[in-house]
Amino acid sequence: MHAFVSCFAICLFASAFLCGQSVYRPKLINSKIGDHHDFPLGVLEATGRLKDGDKEILITDVGKRGTAEGAGLLVGDRLVRIAGKFPKPFSKKTDTGLEGPQALLGASLNLNSSLPNPLLSLLVRRGSELITLPVKLPSSQSFSLAAPSTCPKRKKFLVDISNHLAKIQQKSGRWQPGVGGDADVYTTAFCGLVLLANNDASHLSSVKKGIEFVKKASIDLIDLNDPKKGPKNWQTAANGIFLAEYQLATGDKTYFSELKKCCDLLAQRVTEKGIMGHHYSIPYSGGGLIIINVQAHLAWALAEKCGYPINEKSWRDSFSEVKKSVDPKTGALGYSSRARWSPDIAARTGAMVTALIVAGREVEFAQSLAGALVRLNGRMRHAHAMSSIGLIYGFSGIKMGASTEHSHVMNTWLPYLELSRLPRGGAAFFGGKRNIGGDQYLGYSSIGNAMVGMILASAEDRLFMHGGSSKEWFGIAR
Repeated sequence: MHAFVSCFAICLFASAFLCGQSVYRPKLINSKIGDHHDFPLGVLEATGRLKDGDKEILITDVGKRGTAEGAGLLVGDRLVRIAGKFPKPFSKKTDTGLEGPQALLGASLNLNSSLPNPLLSLLVRRGSELITLPVKLPSSQSFSLAAPSTCPKRKKFLVDISNHLAKIQQKSGRWQPGVGGDADVYTTAFCGLVLLANNDASHLSSVKKGIEFVKKASIDLIDLNDPKKGPKNWQTAANGIFLAEYQLATGDKTYFSELKKCCDLLAQRVTEKGIMGHHYSIPYSGGGLIIINVQAHLAWALAEKCGYPINEKSWRDSFSEVKKSVDPKTGALGYSSRARWSPDIAARTGAMVTALIVAGREVEFAQSLAGALVRLNGRMRHAHAMSSIGLIYGFSGIKMGASTEHSHVMNTWLPYLELSRLPRGGAAFFGGKRNIGGDQYLGYSSIGNAMVGMILASAEDRLFMHGGSSKEWFGIAR
């Protein structure tokens, strides 16, 4: 009897250990100067590295009991030929997007996993030898992003991400950040938006737990009598966006007073010149950060749909600074009116497009900004030392301001979706070619699922920031 119990306990432990190891997390080393770029290899459950000019993907990590390990792929191997094709060289220039080995591998995984016999042939350089490895892939459908709103694989991926997020949410209601501090509030707002967009009534309790967490950890600290106190503007705007989309989706006005507090605090923190900063004070010798302004505008625009009266002076002053920040060379938004040039355009430009279209204001200007996003969509993984908000707001801006181009851009980014897709546990974090310290701060796993989930959700037309126009839709099948 004792032997049976011991054996049973060992089996339970082994099972728990295997479950704990079932979700692969890429082993990413952030390169702030951009000398290398680490990224996930999708269902292969491995990590690759590229340097400028590389045609071969260096394998830096192989997950235990995953597809790559099962095929015999080793750390130190280099992928020379993928599905019979030699990749074009990788470039660390942001405009080139996914071109090169990433595009070829992602597209090959997507196509070959849908074949009756899902095999991927890899020619691998191992030391001085060249070895052909036939890789047995997990079977799946192909992304059909010519019509992303009806693509079964895209919808299943969104469901998988949402189920994973609901599973890993902590008892407090937050999602695990990468560090301490207040990163969990910002991360939680985006994770909650994904659960809303997926439209699964069983996730409502998770959404509410997320709201209760941001309320307690952030919104309750607001004192409208003293705007110098309270949460940072990053948090406050994200909280407002989350609460507004929740009310619009469910019709539940329980948190309207909290939504109003967020929007009022943001309005109080706009200076007479329309400048905003991380908090009450203005950084960069008074130059400020347009990324704060545009997120505030989106919170105000969504809140207006919930019955919040926008402070017209704050909107007008802030919008004046936004218009002064347009880079004449790209037609996109720079860091501020003092620093209009920037390669990192997507987060600022996309959020402002979304805000203006939601509010029905300055539509022609919004469409002009959206055109810049489409032309320069290769830059969307780069935004303020992170990738998450560039992709989240970049795709929402294209959907709202250049809707006829949304399918084309989604198709361009198909390899990104495939290389982010895990066979178990949603999405892996796939960052940019330069500094991704901001996403490391937010938490690679949590924000990685949120950013891919929001890209997928941009095809659903449910959230108002993705073109939705119906209220009280959450939990209703369509």
